Amino acid sequence: MSKLKKYKFFGSRSTVPVISNVALAAATPTHARSISHEIANDLPDSHPVDRSDLSLDLSIAGFKTLKEVAEVIPVAGGPLKASCGIMISILQLAKRCKENRESWEKLADMMKEKNESIIALLDLYSKAPAEYPSAGRQAKEYQQVLDSIALDIKKETQRKSESSQGLEMYWSRMQSAGREMLLANINAEKITSYQERLRTITFDVIEKTVIHQAITTTQKLDDIKIALTEQRTTVAVLTEQTSTVASDVKTILAESSGSKAPKAILKPRPRKARDFVGRKDILDSMCKTHFDNDNSSLHDDGPIVSVLTGMGGSGKTQIAVNFASLFEKRTNGATIRFPETPVFFLDASSETSLNADLITLVRSQTDKYDDALTWLASGIKNWLLILDNADDPSLKLSKFLPRASHGHVIITTRNSTHRLLAPRSSHAVDALPMEDSITLLLRSSGNEDNEANRSLAKEIAEGLGRLPLALAHAAAYILINNCLDAFLATYRASRNQFLQSMPDLPQDYPYSVERTIEMSFRCLSVRVQEMLVLFTYMDARSIARCIVERAAKRKFLHIPQESEVPPQPDTIVQAKVLQDIFCSGGEWNAFEFDGMIGECLKYSLLQMSTTGGERFYSMHPLVQTYLQSISSTVRGCSTRRLIVRLLASATTTGDRYEFFGFNRLLSPHVRLVRLGDIVEAGDHYGFGDILSEEGNGFAISHLEQCVEIWKVSVGSNTKPTLDSMAMLSNSYYSLGKVQEALQLDEEVFQKWKQLFGPDHLYTLHAMNNLADSYRSLGRVEEALPLQEEVLPKRRQLLGPDHLHTLSAMNNLAASYSSLGRVEEALQLQEEVFQKRKQLLGPDHLETLIAMGNLAISYNSSGRARDALSLEKEVLEKRKRLLGPDHRDTLWTMRGLLRTFRQLDMEQDLKSLAEAALPLHERVYGVGHDKTEWVRRFLR
Repeated sequence: MSKLKKYKFFGSRSTVPVISNVALAAATPTHARSISHEIANDLPDSHPVDRSDLSLDLSIAGFKTLKEVAEVIPVAGGPLKASCGIMISILQLAKRCKENRESWEKLADMMKEKNESIIALLDLYSKAPAEYPSAGRQAKEYQQVLDSIALDIKKETQRKSESSQGLEMYWSRMQSAGREMLLANINAEKITSYQERLRTITFDVIEKTVIHQAITTTQKLDDIKIALTEQRTTVAVLTEQTSTVASDVKTILAESSGSKAPKAILKPRPRKARDFVGRKDILDSMCKTHFDNDNSSLHDDGPIVSVLTGMGGSGKTQIAVNFASLFEKRTNGATIRFPETPVFFLDASSETSLNADLITLVRSQTDKYDDALTWLASGIKNWLLILDNADDPSLKLSKFLPRASHGHVIITTRNSTHRLLAPRSSHAVDALPMEDSITLLLRSSGNEDNEANRSLAKEIAEGLGRLPLALAHAAAYILINNCLDAFLATYRASRNQFLQSMPDLPQDYPYSVERTIEMSFRCLSVRVQEMLVLFTYMDARSIARCIVERAAKRKFLHIPQESEVPPQPDTIVQAKVLQDIFCSGGEWNAFEFDGMIGECLKYSLLQMSTTGGERFYSMHPLVQTYLQSISSTVRGCSTRRLIVRLLASATTTGDRYEFFGFNRLLSPHVRLVRLGDIVEAGDHYGFGDILSEEGNGFAISHLEQCVEIWKVSVGSNTKPTLDSMAMLSNSYYSLGKVQEALQLDEEVFQKWKQLFGPDHLYTLHAMNNLADSYRSLGRVEEALPLQEEVLPKRRQLLGPDHLHTLSAMNNLAASYSSLGRVEEALQLQEEVFQKRKQLLGPDHLETLIAMGNLAISYNSSGRARDALSLEKEVLEKRKRLLGPDHRDTLWTMRGLLRTFRQLDMEQDLKSLAEAALPLHERVYGVGHDKTEWVRRFLR
């Protein structure tokens, strides 16, 4: 969507003030009402001025502005100018209508003379260029509003016998909308919210009328905020005021002449999509609910209701249209399910449009009833009512359900709270199943359904998140450009343009994918919008709730690497922004966070799942694409840097297995972090640790950056720098770069020894790492004396059962085993295994390491059967705890393959190799030494 900045009308003597554009924007009834309702919520209970008069004053000012605009509009300026002139006079006179009956009579006379001017704005819409087909729909909607208010006035004046007092009371009632439209002393945060709304509606109005031909964009949107602040008021809904006055007089004139309003014509139902596919499960369930005689008890509390919920563009209306066809369809060629039963589609996007459609409905069907709900409840035996697009959170939909023990209602909505109206027949309309998505793409794009095309269509469907609206748009583009094979590349290069596109679809859907998402997004509160934008810079397929919770409990200030260096100023600012978004009261509040998530779930902008007791949130990829396109900052901070702060605050380093499960939840998000978005060396340290554990080479980049930052900021011979070098060495080691690890280990060992002496725990830790590097390079004779020195010193300093002591024993046993000293190795490994089992439990990952090493020694000593039972147990537990593709799990698989070969268990050997090979190819890659070693068992 274009970002309008300034609206200058060519030919005018001066630039029209910003408030003119606000008034112009208000000329679209639906959007103006939406703004007025939002403003009403911010009005104080009392105000020192007569707000009904101010409301009329704003309307008069608005028409004066439109009159000035009309002077420079080349096509429709004439009728618009004339209409505005008459409406100014009418509204000025209307201000006095509540004082005496004579004013009403004068107003009626004026309307009688200038009746055509009242609908000049409707004429303006009808003169809009053909390329803006929605103008006609807006004109119809405007007329429906007039009809609705006219009927209301008719009932009111009949009740009050058209007495002066009755008219005065009615005028007061009809002016309540005007009173709600004023804004007094509004705070800056709300003005910012309204500013964004006004930007959207202004663009809509200008694009859909000929006025857009005379506009250029140069002024920043901040000017709207300034204008609103200076005026201390915002838009009065001009059309509501116009409709009220026009309908009042229209009714008085009609009653005085005894004329009747013409019979209304129902709007047609939306067209069925030509290539509608899938959703059989939902349609079958709805048929069972509405057609099954066993469900007659559902009528006890009213009509049978089904609710379809889902994000915009998911196909809810099309499901309703297809259900309507099933509702009317003959069964077995003879029986009609519901003979002579009418189906009514009503626009439930707002209370006004729903009321207008109900009035049209009853007028189109009968002269005996004035109220549609009464007619449905008592004047007709059966019916199907479809309330479409009931998305407005302020709409109390229950009052629009007829009070009858018959009839059927289908509600389509993005607002999932409407599920409460049909808890037993509520259907979440999610992404289209993959097979149906492929069929829809190929069928609608005119491509043959063959294996090659299905493969291409599958990639496209995955890229578009299987959203039916996006698939329909893609199919239209592919059909026109004959580009099934090239579409995905085109889409990836021009995502935003695709989301904004509006192909001419046969099913009358009026919005682009972008606008569909935007309408839901704009319903969220400001803090929830900010939270959702932040989530788009995470891996939106799986956001664990516990990540946000842990970071929030640490005030978003935690830095993974311990040091005495204070946080950077930017870090403190970012933490404050995150604190304000996620913890408005200063502390983590689970109930408050669940409420924020609930807003997103309500409009299907997030989905929630539960695994292992943990809650996860996911976002549709097109929602993610759109939200990333509209904002890269939140409250002046880079969104990416805010996410770095959130993730770092949730990261804990230390024992690799103690935090392994939590770090696996973090790793998909850490992979998306860019080096340039990190300001803290300690954040690099934490992210490098997480990525190193999963064998991701990007860990080295993080840790190298960490080492360099510490060297510059605190020096080379300091604990933060040496700790970072040790972590970098571990990363080199785990990624197979043992020579690079050895060089760092030697340097770190010498520096710790120089700083703290040979017996300090830091020095012993470095010595242990150095020995590991020697042993991995086959230099066991050099590793052994170091390990034999580390073990007794750790026993002395830490005790014989300390985990670091047991680690030294385990490493020494590995060297003994490599040198053929099997009995010494077995003795140490059995002791390590028993103590770890006692201290940590049989399923702890450190215990499983000891079991695996003991199995190797059993194999080396000819006890293959003993090794087999241990390795099978280790493999099953590592699959469960780490996953089948973890490197430790794959290491166990390779050990078990050796044992199977040693025991000549050919069938088990082949089965395990077949399972292990694709896992090795995915983790290490085809051609890697470990992958090819496994492949040998299948030849």
